Amino acid sequence: MVLDKDIHMIKITFYIGLLFTALSVQADDMLRKSLEGDFATAVLLSDTDAISLGFHDFNPNAFVDISDNLGDEEALELRKQINVYTIPYDFALTPNTSINGHKLEQYITVSGSYLKVERDIKFSNNRSEPTDGVKDEVVTLAGKYWTRYRLDPKWSLISGLKAHTQYFKNSYTYRNPLSIFFRDQLDGNAFNTTAWSFILQPNVELHYRQPSDWGHWEAFTDMNYFYGHGWGEANQGNVGNPEGWYWINGVKSFWEIADFHNYNQSIYSSIRRIDVGGDLQAPLASSHYYEWSLGWLSATPFGDDYIENIGIGINLNYGSSLKGGTIVLLINQK
Repeated sequence: MVLDKDIHMIKITFYIGLLFTALSVQADDMLRKSLEGDFATAVLLSDTDAISLGFHDFNPNAFVDISDNLGDEEALELRKQINVYTIPYDFALTPNTSINGHKLEQYITVSGSYLKVERDIKFSNNRSEPTDGVKDEVVTLAGKYWTRYRLDPKWSLISGLKAHTQYFKNSYTYRNPLSIFFRDQLDGNAFNTTAWSFILQPNVELHYRQPSDWGHWEAFTDMNYFYGHGWGEANQGNVGNPEGWYWINGVKSFWEIADFHNYNQSIYSSIRRIDVGGDLQAPLASSHYYEWSLGWLSATPFGDDYIENIGIGINLNYGSSLKGGTIVLLINQK
């Protein structure tokens, strides 16, 4: 998903400039890289451990001027233009096997996600000049097989393989005379087009859990790599091969504060550093960023088959194109 505020305009003007020249291969290459970035970003944004987008965004620097890397008005506007919805469900596979006396737990996770980015495209600073509108959408269906191998009561090794099937759709509204003039050449190739991708994503995570009198805390390091193949109408079928990686290192804690009518209440906090590479660096405008979360959790009366806890909190992103704060709904934090 194109996140940088100028990329769509650059893509239009660059493509138009090369459309009728011998350098049109460069335009095809730029569109291919853009599509690879779209699919790669959808992989990251559907992983709530890697990045959190809530239902109300804000600029922390509007309250206390701390650092430009913590938020600004441009990043706030970008966050408001992004909508992400992800629904996962875990199935435990039985029976569990035992290796050298240690338990191996096996799971299947299926998920569906929807990502939408809408924005206006300006070609100049002239307020009277018409602006174009663009909407990018990615629908993802994914399945993951993963295992947890308990090395001892505190340490565990988690590994898995996830398969994503993604459908991308671009909807572009031409209002500016420049883009309208080239609409026939752009439509179906650069804009108002569709594409598909199939991506495999292996991961490995080392996890530590330490109980305490006040609750428990956890530390983890989680390495993810993904590679895929794209096809479809966009860019005359030259959709490319989305590829990238992200590495999450973090600590989180759960402070048990009360028991309200047999429903445990706790304070949840976490801090994470996420390093990214490949097709993720350009959309996020960084090689790494940080996320900090704080929230209140309550056990639910629904049982633990699907929703174990629910709550509300705040999340801060530092150092990426999505820097800033958001209020988040917390579900199944564990």
